[in-house]
Amino acid sequence: MNTNSMPTEAIAIFNRALEKSNNGDLQTAISEYQKAVKIYPQFIEAYSNMGEIYSVMGKRDLAISTYNKALNIDKDYRILLNLGVEYYNGGIFKTALNYFLDSLIQKPDFHEGNYYTGLTYYNLRNFNEAERYLRSVVAIDRRHIKANYMLSYIFYEKKEYGPVIECLDAIRDIADDKSFINRYYGFCCFHLGRYNDAVIYLNDAIAQHPEYKKFKNYIESLTYENKVKEIGDIDSAIKNLEDLMMHEALNMKDITRLSMLYVFKGENRKAEQIVTDYKASIMSKKSIVA
Repeated sequence: MNTNSMPTEAIAIFNRALEKSNNGDLQTAISEYQKAVKIYPQFIEAYSNMGEIYSVMGKRDLAISTYNKALNIDKDYRILLNLGVEYYNGGIFKTALNYFLDSLIQKPDFHEGNYYTGLTYYNLRNFNEAERYLRSVVAIDRRHIKANYMLSYIFYEKKEYGPVIECLDAIRDIADDKSFINRYYGFCCFHLGRYNDAVIYLNDAIAQHPEYKKFKNYIESLTYENKVKEIGDIDSAIKNLEDLMMHEALNMKDITRLSMLYVFKGENRKAEQIVTDYKASIMSKKSIVA
């Protein structure tokens, strides 16, 4: 706050209003801020603080009109954010987004501006843009809980289970929702073929979500040890199929079996690659015949 050109009386009233606000006397604080802006109409900080009080009081229309008075004085990125939050809380996401993006034009590395922009894009179902802005947040603050939560949702929907685990690793010791963390760890480990780990995490999640017990029991039947009992020595089975593949072409049934064996061992990339290569080989042969 630049006090050089402000009347000392306005500054004294502003400080008194701030004290009233901090003590919870919000209505008196507003009255004092109104006195301050009457003396000094360019008092942007007084308008901004009034807007915040109206917001706390649930008077959204007054908050918006007061923030707009502040913007008429100066297009400050923090006030743009506050205006956007009012519209966001009202479910008017497209209008909110415009204010958040404007705040980033003023200050591209604005932490909260990037977070709310990502959050709004998520609510507008534009997950690629949501990911872009939320990545900007965790690039600055790797342990930003809310940004990591949102990125976990996005990556999980995209079936990118490794990045989900990276997000969870960043906040696992500070997150208050341990059930969320263990639940997503469990599901991601399941999709990555790490069945034993999946059971461990879901055991913790079951304490708060008993409905996961059935799924946990199912995963237990997919653990490496149980698969060994079911199909024998997995390593030997893989070696036999790999040797066969070296000497002659495998059919789709053999490729599928080898892929599943890789999955049982948690080697998902190898499993996906062998199927991809086989399909590419089939398509190549079809092209030659044509």
